[in-house]
Amino acid sequence: MGQGTYLMGMGDALWGGFSAFFSIWQLCILQFSPFFLAFIVGLFFATPGKPAASGMFRAVIPPSLAWTLSFTLFYSLLIASALNLSRPLINNLGVLRVLAGILILLVGLFLLLASRLPAIGRLLRPATAVGLALVIGYSFALMYSPCITPMLSDIMALASQRPTVGEGWVLAFFYGLGTCLAMCVFSTAAIALLARWDAARRNARLLSDVCAAVLFVLALMNISGWMIYYKAFLLGLAL
Repeated sequence: MGQGTYLMGMGDALWGGFSAFFSIWQLCILQFSPFFLAFIVGLFFATPGKPAASGMFRAVIPPSLAWTLSFTLFYSLLIASALNLSRPLINNLGVLRVLAGILILLVGLFLLLASRLPAIGRLLRPATAVGLALVIGYSFALMYSPCITPMLSDIMALASQRPTVGEGWVLAFFYGLGTCLAMCVFSTAAIALLARWDAARRNARLLSDVCAAVLFVLALMNISGWMIYYKAFLLGLAL
């Protein structure tokens, strides 16, 4: 494959992932999109001394990008099944999903306590927010079972064969990157609206608590194995 064709393929994969977010395939992306929204909104409103709307982007963009990097890396490794690095992840996926549930539960607990206990709240700094986002990105990638779009089917075919696994992994990375960027755009817009809504700012703790509760539900679904029923429900909506 020539360099120009390869770059075009990466661009196509990026757009394919981005546009999937705004298509019927959103029913599949609902496996993680409402939970990421809960995480990033809860993170923003749990932060002591929440920034004004004018400084909102500095509080939201770094953890969003950290989540994007973490999610996309592990998502693409799981897609590229022929990579040696991917085998331990795929072979131990059941155990890793339980671990992901525990990590999500701990993040939700952190958000719940950050607005209540000053000692916990003081820990919620930009570096901590980025660290939590990295954990959530890893956890979401493990729990996610992507719907096989026509483009993703072609990418998975490349990623499952030794001679083309490198190309398939790169395309899977850009496909996942596109989906994450769409999610970040949507989430940032949602927080921008909430940050300007007086009722949301007055009830910041309640809003953060609701977001933490949503993460608790996701964590319990992963730990108990009930996530398959949620995925089946979403699949039923798509059919």
